[in-house]
Amino acid sequence: MQSSVSGGGSPPCECGKPSDDIVSMRIVGGRRVVPHSYPWTVAITKNNSMHCGGAMITDRHVLSAGHCFKWDETSNMVVLVGLNNVDDLSNVEKRTISHVVIHEGFTSTAVRDENDIAIATLNKPVPFNKNIKTICLPNPGQDFGGRTGIIVGWGRMGVDKSASKVLMKASLPILTDQECLNSKLKKYLKPTMMCTFSKGKDGCQGDSGGPLLVFDTDGRYVQAGVVSWGIGCADLRYPGVYTKVSHYIDWIEEHSSSGKTCDS
Repeated sequence: MQSSVSGGGSPPCECGKPSDDIVSMRIVGGRRVVPHSYPWTVAITKNNSMHCGGAMITDRHVLSAGHCFKWDETSNMVVLVGLNNVDDLSNVEKRTISHVVIHEGFTSTAVRDENDIAIATLNKPVPFNKNIKTICLPNPGQDFGGRTGIIVGWGRMGVDKSASKVLMKASLPILTDQECLNSKLKKYLKPTMMCTFSKGKDGCQGDSGGPLLVFDTDGRYVQAGVVSWGIGCADLRYPGVYTKVSHYIDWIEEHSSSGKTCDS
């Protein structure tokens, strides 16, 4: 498969590849990331406030959570692509949302969301460059239990705290399905969900819809999950819950086929 090149002799845009110049706190217990080291991560704002996260899967499609769109007007939303610091929007691509597909099996209760996945189509494509790339999708059915995941976002730094100005990240162990079922969330879980847990770290309000990433053996990041739901933030009793992306590959490809990926 031919990698596309963004003009001027730039290196090929590969999905899931951090920028070449990368070496390596919303996120509860997290830390600032090197700017643009996760160049597929987007911020979805609503009425100029942080609303949800997401990840570019093509040049015009954002993978996010269904609950980010189910009860809100997309006409009030703006997607910021290539963002690091919310106070510096220079070189950031701003897009409106022309269409959203929420998974047809999406349901919501007071505690949890099921089939919590959505694809937002931008009003026009974004250009690929060192600050804007697509994330790689996993193989259908791929299991990430026992691996280390990374969550990134601008959401609240804690239950009663404000949103972060800069992109934050936290590393979290991904539980096996059995470990997930052994938690206090057992009665709410479905096979399409996955869990992470680490004392003092968690995704929090504002990171909904953002990606749970795993660094694969080929040197690329793969999106293992979509931040979905949890009880509290970094609560010792309850792991964070994510939508398993590998369960929805056919659905994702069906609803994003009109876009270009870094590798198409």
